[in-house]
Amino acid sequence: MNTTHHIKRRSILTALAATLLIAPVVTTGTVTTAQAASIKPSTSVLKKSNGYYKKHAKSLSKKYRLALSAQTALKKNGKAMVWVKTKDPKLKQSVKLAMDYWNHKLGKKEFTAGSKKHHTLTFSVSNTKPSKRDNSDAWWTPATKKVQVRQYFYDAALQDIALQMSNSLESAFDKQYGAAIMAQAQKNLAAQGITSTDPEYNNKLEQEEASVAHSLKAFQPVSQKLTAVSKSVAAQGRMYEYAGTIAHEFGHVMGLNHSPKHSDLMYYESGTSRVNSYTQVTSANGLKKYNPVTSTDKARAQLALKIYVAQHK
Repeated sequence: MNTTHHIKRRSILTALAATLLIAPVVTTGTVTTAQAASIKPSTSVLKKSNGYYKKHAKSLSKKYRLALSAQTALKKNGKAMVWVKTKDPKLKQSVKLAMDYWNHKLGKKEFTAGSKKHHTLTFSVSNTKPSKRDNSDAWWTPATKKVQVRQYFYDAALQDIALQMSNSLESAFDKQYGAAIMAQAQKNLAAQGITSTDPEYNNKLEQEEASVAHSLKAFQPVSQKLTAVSKSVAAQGRMYEYAGTIAHEFGHVMGLNHSPKHSDLMYYESGTSRVNSYTQVTSANGLKKYNPVTSTDKARAQLALKIYVAQHK
């Protein structure tokens, strides 16, 4: 039985179609072809009888890109119990949020917290290093009933998010005040008799710009945010990022294959840039209300679960 991988959106990595359970997506330029629209089950398909789902399981699976053989962690009623085998508090939050994403969209508790003695699947962290053949950051292994994330990329994600948040804050400040800061710095150097003919002029100008920037009242809140990024906000952003990653794997647990639609949680390279935004990560109206599960993801999950329950009655 295959392992289903998830690859975070990383420009330096190339997704390998051979590691996926589905065929490569057909694209024209950067636009996915119309075949992507056909993978969402209609309301009528979701209202069929158990007999219908039993009889047409194979054809439905093919049409809507389901991987029914991956549903090894479901109980007869189609629900799953997750044992979270990690001491990392942020990862524990990520798993809980991932379960909440699906439970909220499906309108029922599909995923519940389990224990070491009572669970149908295990969430844990893998210390295996990435390779050219496998550079995924998370995966679901039906045979062992394990959802795992790779420690290597989990650690790297914190630094990446912190860098992108910091760069964004600094860029916004520079865009608003950069010209004024440079003009004042040049004026200050001129007052000291330092001109552009000085061989160290560029270095001195850079130092003076930093001094002027730090003297501005507007820089203080930016400085506080930059400090917060390094202390806690980047970790909060990573918590949201991995909530989406783990929710993607839970989609595989329910029997969903990868979606060809870029906007879907079940797209093989899913993720959101929102986790790199200081404002969205810290705002009450930001990522706290965000749910990456789309209507297509929801409908496919409902169908996969209906087929599973029908087959196990």
